[in-house]
Amino acid sequence: MQLEVSTSPRATWVWAADQRQAEALRASLTSAGHEATAARGGNAESRTLDLDIGVVALEGLQFLLEAGYSFRWHPGQHLLNRAERLFGIPVAAT
Repeated sequence: MQLEVSTSPRATWVWAADQRQAEALRASLTSAGHEATAARGGNAESRTLDLDIGVVALEGLQFLLEAGYSFRWHPGQHLLNRAERLFGIPVAAT
């Protein structure tokens, strides 16, 4: 299953398909010892998780990748801030 991802200097957000999936992802991440909180801010939705930044975000994304998820950029991510990889994790274009 593919998840959307977006970043800022203060956050790495993972966008689930819906709130139910977001809650399941958060439960899986936290039970495995990874940081995952509800995203906050003007663009946050109930389906959005904040994985923090840097190594903390990398570990969460790696966990999801190993669980069978793949990633694509959220449409709201600025084009100049998109790359083929985020912290070494492959991210597809939208």
